[in-house]
Amino acid sequence: MKGGSAGLAISSGLMLTGMTQWGVRQSAEFESQMTSVERIVEYQDLPKEPPAESTPEKRPPIEWPTKGTIEFDHMYLQYAGSDKQVLKNIDCIIHSGEKIGIVGRTGAGKSSIIAALFRLTEIEGSIRIDGVDTKSIGLNDLRRKLSIIPQDPVVFSGSVRYNLDPFNEYSDDNIWKALEDVQLKAQVNNYKEKLSALITESGSNL
Repeated sequence: MKGGSAGLAISSGLMLTGMTQWGVRQSAEFESQMTSVERIVEYQDLPKEPPAESTPEKRPPIEWPTKGTIEFDHMYLQYAGSDKQVLKNIDCIIHSGEKIGIVGRTGAGKSSIIAALFRLTEIEGSIRIDGVDTKSIGLNDLRRKLSIIPQDPVVFSGSVRYNLDPFNEYSDDNIWKALEDVQLKAQVNNYKEKLSALITESGSNL
């Protein structure tokens, strides 16, 4: 074989190797990016939640709830995709001002009661708060009136104000009062930016 032919063969082989590596790399990147498409399709096929806003005739009064009496009326809960009822025939009244402890083993349905109150999943039967059936009003009207302190609280990356008032509904005085109630007023007051001070992920700088 002549030297020129050998050089051409070696050069072509090197180019082919590079193109093969590029093709494999592009294939892997394409497969990785398709994961995002699969997630979008998955979310697109999720069942839709009930309406966020109440119809005018069903919207509860602005001051609702005034007492906080909760009535469970033969309430059943079964998660989508499961044939097992997690909660069965819950029928009781929690009166205003009462402090109730719910005790049970893991998987007994304690967290499911919270899910039912917030309508994170639909139920059979009814739950009434101060006489208003939670299934009759929009999700926004319901969830804005309820509060929960979870075992693992979530702190967002953003300002102190955003974490306490993400919808910008309250005045600075209200925010400072809330911070004072949880004994964080002095700490936030020491920040140069005050309520605009940025909180890192999971609140690691608090």
